[in-house]
Amino acid sequence: MIGTAGEAALAAFAVTLLLTPLVRLAAVRFGWVARPVDDRWGRRAVARLGGVAMFAGFATALLGWMPWDRQVLSLLAGAALVFALGLADDLRRMPPYTKLIAQLLIGCLVVLSGIRFPFTRWVWLAIPVSIMWVVLVMNAFNLLDNMDGLAAGVGAIAAFFCAWHAGLTGQWPLMTMAAIIGGVCLGFLRFNLPPAKIFMGDSGSHLLGLSLAALAMLGSGAHSTRLVSILAIPTLVLAVPIFDTCFVTIQRLAHGQHPFVGGTDHVSHRLAVLGLSTRQTVAALYGVSACLGLLSVASAALSPLGAFALWGSASVILVLCGLYLARVNVYRLAPQPGDAAVPPAGPTTAIGTMLLHKRRLLEILIDFALVSLAYVSAHLLRFEGALTFEFQQRIGQSLPLILLIKLACFTGAGLYRGVWRYLGLSDVVTIFKAVTLGSVLAALALLYLWRFEGYSRAVLVIDWMLTFLAVGGSRVVERLLDEWISRATAQGVPVVIVGAGDVGAQVLRLLQGSRTGHRVLGFLDDDVRKHGSRIHGALVLGGRERLAELVGGARIREVLIAMSDPPGELLQHIQRCCEPQGVTWRVVTAGVMNAA
Repeated sequence: MIGTAGEAALAAFAVTLLLTPLVRLAAVRFGWVARPVDDRWGRRAVARLGGVAMFAGFATALLGWMPWDRQVLSLLAGAALVFALGLADDLRRMPPYTKLIAQLLIGCLVVLSGIRFPFTRWVWLAIPVSIMWVVLVMNAFNLLDNMDGLAAGVGAIAAFFCAWHAGLTGQWPLMTMAAIIGGVCLGFLRFNLPPAKIFMGDSGSHLLGLSLAALAMLGSGAHSTRLVSILAIPTLVLAVPIFDTCFVTIQRLAHGQHPFVGGTDHVSHRLAVLGLSTRQTVAALYGVSACLGLLSVASAALSPLGAFALWGSASVILVLCGLYLARVNVYRLAPQPGDAAVPPAGPTTAIGTMLLHKRRLLEILIDFALVSLAYVSAHLLRFEGALTFEFQQRIGQSLPLILLIKLACFTGAGLYRGVWRYLGLSDVVTIFKAVTLGSVLAALALLYLWRFEGYSRAVLVIDWMLTFLAVGGSRVVERLLDEWISRATAQGVPVVIVGAGDVGAQVLRLLQGSRTGHRVLGFLDDDVRKHGSRIHGALVLGGRERLAELVGGARIREVLIAMSDPPGELLQHIQRCCEPQGVTWRVVTAGVMNAA
């Protein structure tokens, strides 16, 4: 069976790989080229209609290596319809609402043919949820196709994990189908990686979205009695395009923008604005997609409650990343008529008020989810994932009380008055006190109300540790992302800091956080005990004797002396080393750098 899947994948890969250059030549010959426009990220004219080669590879492999049963023929018919819809939109732009109606109609035809979520207890819910799922994933990949190599690469990763799930459950035809989709994506990706030679267009993104949506629904049949697994696994596999769609929609509504028009406000665009290159951005989103796919594999082996806890944790992390990316004001980047620098403010909306001016509300909701997940996860860890119906009843009985007590303690301790980006040691101590007080009061409440009958004391200890890690960890996400962006975009004037003390550490922090155009190579300090150590990630390279070597090798262009009262002979040494080589030097303090 695995051999058949491999042959099908190779066939899809070969057909797509061979046809894509021919389609590109035809697109250039007839002027089917995507040209730079204000609401698109690319600034090059690139051939479109790569979806033609993708559909040819998909159809060839599907007809050649899959049994011609009802589901396969229905999928092929649906793929042909969405390909035609996308091709029509590529050649002649369609109004968004017309395209949405057509997507809904095609989704209805696909779902009514038998491709749907296998709900057993809520059969009446299967049809509308399945139709909306098809439309959501199609539009998600359409919106994700906003940067070279992104949609095709994420699609290949999603197809790989769909094949993995199918193999684990013995669904060999689905494994072959997933392999075909993966082969199509990889064949097209050869010409779509940055800098792209051809775009897939709506014809390709619609095809990719429909096929993966159908594959996820068909593959969830092994979990037909577990509603959580039915929904958690496909949403984790396709989390990157779904998250991007939801994030962009909410942000556009918050800023008074139309949600169905093009724009440069996607997750990938925001990462690029922060300084990542196109390749770094695409690679980062590939990594996120792969990590979430691994979580989907792990959740398939867990109980429904464990799968829900894992899915909830991943969702909270994505929300935290969304809060960080929402700080990037991409809507000011696009020129506006009459005001090229700053666009006029849009009308105030309810969503805009909530997201832009009520961040504290989101912080409270995040803590609400984290406290709930920590309490449930503590029970799962204590009882090794097996919770009887009695224990689940006790969780439901006590969780509202736990939430009430802990959120009240968090509020009283001032957790919602700080700025997460500037978290310091005093904030960590405050979090520790709030979590500890909340756990103690919750334990006393359980003792007073139910005398601990049926409750495990070990669970409360585990819950305290998980809550502290979750609440504290959520506050450092922005700092971690700042650090990652800073390291990934390490460009600018190479400098070295003389003085690995308190002032030097403060200056380094300011340089890392304010993006002043400096790239710190490390510290110099005469204290031999500090040599080889790191301060905020920067290495102490050695003493003052290393300065001549660094300057002579043209490795640095500026020297910052971070001392409150530097010795005169040190200044003379730095002057002798720097000035003949044209390297600037100056004495700085944290206050001077902040003012600069």
